[in-house]
Amino acid sequence: MILGIDLGTTYSAVAAVDASGRARVLSNRLGELTTPSCVQFTGKADVLVGQAAKEERPYDPDNSVVLIKRQMGTDYPLEFHGVIHTPESISSILLRALVDDAREALGALTDEPVRAVITVPAYFGLREREATQQAAELAGIEVLELVAEPVAAALHYAASDTPGRTMLVYDLGGGTFDCTVLRCAGGSVTVLATDGDSHLGGAEIDARLCDVLLDRLAELLPEDGDHLADDAALVGETRSLVEIAKRNLASRQTHRVTLRSGGRVLRVEMDRAMVEGASRDMVDRTLVIVERLLATVGAGTRIDEVLLVGGSSRLPSVAAVLTARFGRTPLLTDPELAVALGAAVRADQLTRPPTATGISATPVHAVSVLPRGVGLLVRDSHDPAGLREFVQHLVPANAPLPTTATASFATILDNQSSVRVQVFEQAGALTSDEVEHNRRVLDGELTGLPELPAGARIDVTLHIGLDGRLTVAAREVLSRTELRLEAYVDGVVDGATAERLSASTNSLTIRQ
Repeated sequence: MILGIDLGTTYSAVAAVDASGRARVLSNRLGELTTPSCVQFTGKADVLVGQAAKEERPYDPDNSVVLIKRQMGTDYPLEFHGVIHTPESISSILLRALVDDAREALGALTDEPVRAVITVPAYFGLREREATQQAAELAGIEVLELVAEPVAAALHYAASDTPGRTMLVYDLGGGTFDCTVLRCAGGSVTVLATDGDSHLGGAEIDARLCDVLLDRLAELLPEDGDHLADDAALVGETRSLVEIAKRNLASRQTHRVTLRSGGRVLRVEMDRAMVEGASRDMVDRTLVIVERLLATVGAGTRIDEVLLVGGSSRLPSVAAVLTARFGRTPLLTDPELAVALGAAVRADQLTRPPTATGISATPVHAVSVLPRGVGLLVRDSHDPAGLREFVQHLVPANAPLPTTATASFATILDNQSSVRVQVFEQAGALTSDEVEHNRRVLDGELTGLPELPAGARIDVTLHIGLDGRLTVAAREVLSRTELRLEAYVDGVVDGATAERLSASTNSLTIRQ
């Protein structure tokens, strides 16, 4: 099975290239093209995934998980029915459910190996990408490549066939916002720069609209009554109704919503103005990020096309502001499915023999960039107190991938036997060498140093692959000794924990 998987914050999708060479989204067992990224633990060994979990969530929120993608690459333990889970294990459960549905859609055997291209937000850093890789491995998936979502979307739009055009991909999904400028020419997609916000998306808009409706309903109820926000079932139902209304208002002017509580009924004709009012400042925030991205690319860069990706990009206000900014109507075609379809195209390109007919008969070269600068924590030798530490960035943000950088350092003690290596990446939009403006990605120790006086030179090399994953190597220059590195990635489970999580998740019965 060769799949393209869009592991989304609020919804996920799977696609594959059929025998005719056409990419198509695979329906889940409910006949839907997308699956809610929701997991509910109904017992120690049983779990609901998808629509069933979403429907049950209001009645048992403590055992439900949504928006777990926002926690990827963080130390975020969760406990359900006495069993500890992590963002990686929750995501692996989602992936298992998606693969099971794909097997059924393709008529594949239950033991047939799965190879997949999995998409990640362009602004995902090293920790998030490593956690996504770990989740796939827990689910038994061989990852062909982790591909940035805008690159996948561009492949779906066949942007690589467009000669010499520069495009802006505006990706406003359920939980994240990414914007990317890429150049397409002669069978290649090259990312020039990317920016984004991992906590900005449709979920925030839904929450605001939900608050508006609940406030209106509260006006009909006695003032000394219970606070409606404490009624988990009512809040869950309202959010579901808001989501449906928002989707319908992309093509209609009004949509009626009916809420009931305490014997009172509220009927509201939601319209586009209500949605635009609730989302105006969020859309404005996306434009600030777009302008920051364009400044990074350079003032002379001409945007020839704007591609809309993500379900929330259907908001009429999004197309309106982008049309006003760029003087052209953005392309909007299957925004919820574009990433999964592009991932399937990429998976086909990576696995189909060059002589075979199909999408990959003319392979597309895809080049992404590093979203955040990466460097090493070093001790300032010019500080008289010997206390100042700073981050020396070896690879700048938006460097093309793959990339390799080497820097030279020196030991500080005679006969020093080891060196601590800490890799940091920038935490915000701007590069800074201050430690608090960066976040640690990797912490390790280089061992095997020969007995040498202080000041012995050590070259440390960082390599970041096309999929945005990091490797570290080091050598003591005088003796040419290759040093051994024992390290862990912050926010990603270690080997022993991964084995435990694999055992616990594989023993679960997944129902949809």
